[in-house]
Amino acid sequence: MRTLAPAILILLLGACTASKPAPATTPPRGDCETGVSRAALPEWARAGFTGDGAGTPHRLGDRGDLMAVLFNYPPVADPDRGTKILWVSRLPVDSPRPLVIDAVRDDGQVARQELTGGAGPSSVQLPAPGCWALTLSWSGHTDAMRLRFT
Repeated sequence: MRTLAPAILILLLGACTASKPAPATTPPRGDCETGVSRAALPEWARAGFTGDGAGTPHRLGDRGDLMAVLFNYPPVADPDRGTKILWVSRLPVDSPRPLVIDAVRDDGQVARQELTGGAGPSSVQLPAPGCWALTLSWSGHTDAMRLRFT
């Protein structure tokens, strides 16, 4: 036991040193500066578009299950009017439920919005500009992405 005591003490001291706390939830991957594309939309996200939707800014969620089609790019943080985003689910939706957006800005500010229509056209209302990590939940599905709002 005496030979193990120094090793245990070193491990305990290492665990007590100042470090960044682990986030409560896993933040979306990537950053706010990359990931928005103007390439053709995936076939499953083209309903209502003429042609393949090329040129329309969009971002795919980290899991690949939800697409944000950004009609205002960059999207605008406007707590009153919001910014228009079309949410397209790749996954089938048997019983539509609201799309819940849980947003955390890089400085820790939080916002939550519930879109009663579920995935589809919406007005996303965030309180302030910045890089926002969005956790998106709809009809039993979840995806995440990061977007910069101006």
